[in-house]
Amino acid sequence: MKKPPDDDPGIRLREALRLLLEKCPFLAETCYWAGTAAIAVEELGHRQSFDLDFHTRRALLDVRPILARIRAAFAKDFELIHAPDEFGSGFLGLLTMPDGERIAIEVLSNYEDAPEADLVPSATAANLLRVSLSRYLADKIQCVAEGMEARDLYDVFAVLEARPSLAPRARSLLAEQDALLIGERLLAWSDAEIERDLRAYPGVDPEGAKNARERLLAWLREDAADGGA
Repeated sequence: MKKPPDDDPGIRLREALRLLLEKCPFLAETCYWAGTAAIAVEELGHRQSFDLDFHTRRALLDVRPILARIRAAFAKDFELIHAPDEFGSGFLGLLTMPDGERIAIEVLSNYEDAPEADLVPSATAANLLRVSLSRYLADKIQCVAEGMEARDLYDVFAVLEARPSLAPRARSLLAEQDALLIGERLLAWSDAEIERDLRAYPGVDPEGAKNARERLLAWLREDAADGGA
């Protein structure tokens, strides 16, 4: 598996994260760092991510107070792109760094309380929790089931390549999905479509995503055979 260069995206995300939490510590009190950036920056380095995602640690938490504090802390340096709905379920904005670069910041309200086992301390910022590798894997299996993007297949591959011990966890998570539906999703990704989708990610080898597709399909076939027996 090729690793993307340890250059601007990861460094810039660390800088943005530290700046954000320095001026708005309330974010770390109410949310955890989620998404691929957290895993790529702190564990796998498997591909580039250009935004910071946060999920609330408590279920259905109104994120509007978080937005208010971020706006108060950054004023004109934070531009709101998508405002929260009437329930305060999430927002998206752009944070302007001191050098003028802009980093996307998304905060979403979780649909359930985040279990402590799903979170680990961040190595980048003190007092911040981030998504664990196991929880990230679960999220990515769900994304694959929903047929979102080929990058999700590559993310599954990267986790299993780096942590083979998580393979039983991945197989268990796969078994929780509708086998017919996820099988159709996986078969819908042709080699050409995977290669096309991953062109936007420098350093990402499409063979990794193809490997994940075939591995998941093989597990589905084995489980189906076992069920038939």
